[in-house]
Amino acid sequence: MLKFVRLIVTPAALLMTLTACAGLPEAAPVQLASHQAVYDLKQDDIHDGGGIESVRGRIVLKVEQHCDGLIVNQRMVLEIVNSEGGTVISDYLQSTYEDADGKSMRFDMSNSINGRMVEKYRGVAKREKAKAIVTFAEPDGESMEMPADVIFPGSHTKALIRAAEAHKHLLSAKVFDGNGTDGLSDTLAVIGKEKKLEEDNPALSKLKGMDYWPLQISFFDLSQQQTEPDYEVGMKMFKNGIASDLYLKYQDFSLKGKVTSLKIYKADKCS
Repeated sequence: MLKFVRLIVTPAALLMTLTACAGLPEAAPVQLASHQAVYDLKQDDIHDGGGIESVRGRIVLKVEQHCDGLIVNQRMVLEIVNSEGGTVISDYLQSTYEDADGKSMRFDMSNSINGRMVEKYRGVAKREKAKAIVTFAEPDGESMEMPADVIFPGSHTKALIRAAEAHKHLLSAKVFDGNGTDGLSDTLAVIGKEKKLEEDNPALSKLKGMDYWPLQISFFDLSQQQTEPDYEVGMKMFKNGIASDLYLKYQDFSLKGKVTSLKIYKADKCS
C-alpha cells in the first residue's frame, strides 16, 4: 500500500546530523503561509518487477496557519494501470490540526481503493515529557506509544526551515504524521544551497524571486533496522513553507509533481 507523502514537510543518522531541535538557534517563530496548492503528478519512472505499466495523479493541499495552531487538509488521487491492463484508483484523504506549541495533534485519515475504503484512522497524538501517546477514536480503543522526541509534520516543516536558515545541510527527526499505526517514521532530510526562483511557471508567479532550498527527505520504518528508505520526497521548499517541483519515489515507481494552481491567503495577526 502506498503511504501518502505529506507536503507539510514533512526520514539513520550520519555525521553532522541534527535532532529536530538541538543545535538550532533560538529565533523568531516560523510562520507558515496559509495557502492552497494543486500538484499534477506525472510518471517519472517505473521500476522493474512491480507489475505497473503507468501511473498519474493529483494532490490538493490546503494549509491554514492560525494563531492557536495549524490546520492541514490534503487529498491525493492516483490512477495506476497494472501490467494486465487493470486500473486501480487510490483516493487518500487526511485532515490534521496541530496546536501552536507542537504538543498535540488531532488527525483523521482514510484511504479508498476503487471506491472501497481500505483504511480509516482518527485520533489524537500527544507529546509528554517521557513519551508520546497516540489514542485512536477509530479503530476504537487502540493506542500506540512513541518516543518522547517525536514531532508532528508542522513542527517538522518549521524545524527544516530553521535548519536551512542556519545553513545546516542535514536534519534527522522522528515524525508521526497521522497515518494510523504506520504513521511513525525516522526521517533524514538533506538540505541544498539556498537559491532564488527564476522559472516562469504562471502558477508560481507569487513566488518568483523568492528564496528556496532544494530538499530531499528519506522516510524509514522506525520499527525496523533499514538501510534503504520506504520512500523519498524531493521538492523546492520556500521560506514560507510552500513546496514546488515535487519528486516522489516509491518502491515500484516515481512521480514528478508540478504546481498548477496556487492561492496564498492573508495571514492571521497574532500577538
